[in-house]
Order: sequence, then C-alpha cells, then structure tokens
Amino acid sequence: MPKNRIIKLDDGRYQYQATDTTGKRHTLKSRKSETKKDFSRRCDELDELMAKGNLSQLKTMDDLFTAWMDSHAKVMLSKSDTDLNARVYRDFIQPYLGHVRLEEIDRATVYRVLSQAYQSVPGGASKSYVDKMRGTISRPFNWALKSLGLELTSPTQGLVFKVPEKAKRKRIISPEDWVTIQEAGKYSKYLTYLQVLYQTGLRPSEGLGLQARDIKPDRLEIRRGMTDDGLTDLKTINADRDLPLAPRLKRLLQAQVLETGMLSKERWLFPTAQGIPAMSAATSALERIMRRTAVYKRGGHNGLKKLAIITPALHYTLYDFRHTFATRMVEAGMPLKTLQYIMGHEDVSTTMQYYTEVTAKMLDDAVDFMDVI
Repeated sequence: MPKNRIIKLDDGRYQYQATDTTGKRHTLKSRKSETKKDFSRRCDELDELMAKGNLSQLKTMDDLFTAWMDSHAKVMLSKSDTDLNARVYRDFIQPYLGHVRLEEIDRATVYRVLSQAYQSVPGGASKSYVDKMRGTISRPFNWALKSLGLELTSPTQGLVFKVPEKAKRKRIISPEDWVTIQEAGKYSKYLTYLQVLYQTGLRPSEGLGLQARDIKPDRLEIRRGMTDDGLTDLKTINADRDLPLAPRLKRLLQAQVLETGMLSKERWLFPTAQGIPAMSAATSALERIMRRTAVYKRGGHNGLKKLAIITPALHYTLYDFRHTFATRMVEAGMPLKTLQYIMGHEDVSTTMQYYTEVTAKMLDDAVDFMDVI
C-alpha cells in the first residue's frame, strides 16, 4: 500500500506525490481509464525504489534497464518476454548504450545504436528483431516516465528506423533438399531430432524438451521447452497439447529412446554429453549438416589441388522445418483448425500468416477448384 495518500483530482484522475532521499519530489498521475488499484501498484513501485535508494542512482542506461527488469519486467511480464529482453539488451544494446548517461541519450543516439546493432547481425537483423532492440530502450524509458514520474524524454518517440528490404529467403524444404539434408546428416546424433521436427512441426525448443515419458501409446505430449536459457515453460497456453502419434513417428521416437538409453534421469530424447539438451548444440549440428550439403569438385592438373564448388550449401534454420510442416499439411488438405491445434497457435491467422506459403502444388490443385465455377 502506498505510504502517502492518493488524491482524486477534479477531472476524475488520481495523483500521488512522494519525495526521494535527495529531497526531490515525484508526482504520478493515473492514466486514462486506469483503476485506482492499478494506479496504486505503480505508486508502490515508486515507493519501493525510493526506499532502496535506487531512484537517485538511475544515472545510466544500465541503471535504468536493471531497475525496470527488477521492479517491473520480472513482476508484470512473462518469463519468456523477460528473458528475451535481457538477452537482446545484453547482446545488442548494452555494448553501445549501457554506460551512457540517461540525459545524453537522444533520438540520434538511439538511431546510431540501432544501426550498429542491425549491422552486427550477419546479413542484417530482421525487422521484428530490430523492433525488439528498440523495445529494450523504449520500454524502460516509458516505465520511468509513467510509473516513476522521472523528468525524462523518451529517445524513441518519433524515431523512424527503416530496415532494408531483404530478398525473400527460401523457407520451405523441398523433398529433394530433404533427401540431401538426411544424407549429409546421416552420421549426426541430431538427425533424428531434425526428422521429428520435419514430421511434427514442433517448435525447436519443444522438440529439444521431449522426454521418454511424453511418448504415449497413441499420442505425443508436449509439455516443456528447452531454449538457449535452459528449461522453460511453453510459449503459450495453446502450446500445451497432445499430438496424434503416427506409426512412422512412433517408430522414430521409440528408436531414439533405445539409442539414448538412460543418459539422464529425466530421460531426455536429445541430450548432450552432459545429459541435458542444449539449443546451441542442436543449432551447431544443423549448421554443420548444411555445410556438408555443398558439392565440391577437385581441380588442378592432378585433380587433387583445388576445390571448386559445384553446388552451394543449402541454408535452412530449425524453424524452417516448422514452416515446411505447416505448408505440407495445407497441401495435403488438413483442416486449418486442426493444423492450428497441432502447431500450438492461439489464432489461426498466425498459422496462415507465418507458417504457410503458396506452392506449385497448391496452384495446380487450384485448377480443379476453379474449374467448377
């Protein structure tokens, strides 16, 4: 409960005033349609920071981001959102902005930081990832403005940062490429993992989170994920689901159980040598497999000196297996609501917008539909 009294103003809004350890007075006003209970919670955040003496210590971006994480993000946001913000800030914002004083951070500074962060990603970061980078700056600033009453100007307000258009990358694995990938990965311990993703459309983290106990006689239970940050809850409430266990998939999973044996007490299906799955290991394995898909030809007078690439290496990511599964299921005529459930999406529009593409087969099938008009 706020230590000072909350006052109701003539316009119906609430106001709260508190003084920090330096004698500076901070004034909060409720937002439009904000209830007194929600406003009171923001007042509590302000009091808590002042009691710890943290408010007067918010001098740099690092100070602000840490305070926002501890007092707001870890309390109000989901664990996955909190972890993502921490990772994006650590990797892309902190190296350029962490030490800079808050009053020195303006729109031009943020634009320069986003440019540097964008270029630090091979091939350039995607628009959605640049938005996440921007959010790790704007969200702490907006919190300080609206919840703490600090006299700051948000450096992202009115900022326009356009991400250059990229050539659309091929995301659907063709049957021919899938044969090539399996041949290149035949000696990899992660080939079965890729086959499971290909046959189920699981998120990469969900596939790594599989344990022997998840395999039931007629279904596969999806109950957990394994990300770069370790064991996590599933992404959404819809991600907790049971998949029908097709005979081919069942044989594949049962063989993997026998292969891994009792490498860990949890009986992970895809553990590392340490007994626990690791996303970095799975990603590195796929990258090695992709490199092996390149076809080389020896040159020179004796055929042993130079290597010339005849066919460049394929380039697919773990999430491309999910895109491929969804598109193949649409091709096969699976009802969209069924596909939405199997993919673990909250909204069918997500299934359509992000995980399906119009393929040549779909266009061929469209002829039959159009012929009945």
